[in-house]
Amino acid sequence: MTDKLRADPTRTRQILLIDDDAYTISTLELYFEPQGFKIFAAKTGAEGLNEAQVRLPALILMSTHLPDKSALDLFRELRSRARTSGIPVMFLADRGDAKLQNELLAAGADDLITKPFDVELLGLRVRNAIQRREREGLHHPRSGLPTGRVIQERVRALADEYGWYKIDLGINNFDTFREQYGFMTSEEVLTFSAKLINEVLQASGTPDDFIGHRDDNDFVVITRLEQGPQVRKLLEQRFNEEVQSFYNFMEREQGFVEVPDSSGGVTKKPLMTAKIKVQEGEPDDPKSFP
Repeated sequence: MTDKLRADPTRTRQILLIDDDAYTISTLELYFEPQGFKIFAAKTGAEGLNEAQVRLPALILMSTHLPDKSALDLFRELRSRARTSGIPVMFLADRGDAKLQNELLAAGADDLITKPFDVELLGLRVRNAIQRREREGLHHPRSGLPTGRVIQERVRALADEYGWYKIDLGINNFDTFREQYGFMTSEEVLTFSAKLINEVLQASGTPDDFIGHRDDNDFVVITRLEQGPQVRKLLEQRFNEEVQSFYNFMEREQGFVEVPDSSGGVTKKPLMTAKIKVQEGEPDDPKSFP
C-alpha cells in the first residue's frame, strides 16, 4: 500500500486553503500545523476543486479573489458535487468586498473573515466549524464521510432516478483484525478504505459520485451505470491487494492469522477482504431497457 493511503489516519484535521497569496499560505501553515492540522494549498480555483475532491478535507478556506474564476462560482460548484457538498467553506475576504460577502453568505457560506485577519480568531472559527459539523451527526467521526440521514436521503432519491449503480462495500473479517491488532490500527483501516474508495472514483467514476460511511466498516458508493462495473472491479481488486499491508509478512504469506480460542489453542482466521453487494438502476433512457 502507498504511503499516501496509509498516512494521516485523522483526516478530520486536513484543511484545504485556496489562495494564491504566499504570505497567507505561510502564515496559516505556521499557525495550524503545530496544532496537528495539515494545510494543503491550492493557488487556483481549478486546482482547489480538484484537491477538494481528492482529499475530502474537513474544511475549506477560500480567498474571495482567485486568478482563474470567481469565488462564488467555485463555491456553487463545490456545493453541487456530491463528494464536496457537505464540506464547510469559510472565506477570506477583503474589507471592500461588502457586496460579494453578502452574496457568499446568502449562497450558504459557513463563515467569512476579512483580511487582514487575527490568526487566533480565524483558528477559533475553524475549530468551531469542524466541531459543529461533527455534532450535527451528518458525517462519520472516523472518515469524515457523509453518514446517517445524508445516506438515507441519497438512497431514497434513487427511486426517481435512472442510470445509477450502487455499491455496498463492507470488510470481511474486520472484527478479527481489530481484536488482533487493536483499536488504533483498525481505525487506520477505515481511513485507508475511505481514501481508497475516493481514489478509485477519481480514476474511474464521475464528479457527481457519492460516497457514504454507514456504520463501522460499511460504506456505500453511488456512481453511474456506465462506470459501475469498472468501479466495482477496481474497488475489490485494490482493496484485497492493498489491505494486506496491514498484516505482518508471515500472515500475508500464509493467508490467515492465528487467534487464541477458548480451549487454549489457536484458530486460523482469514485475512480481511472486500465484501461487495451491488444494485443497478434502469438506464437513463428507459426506452432502451430490454
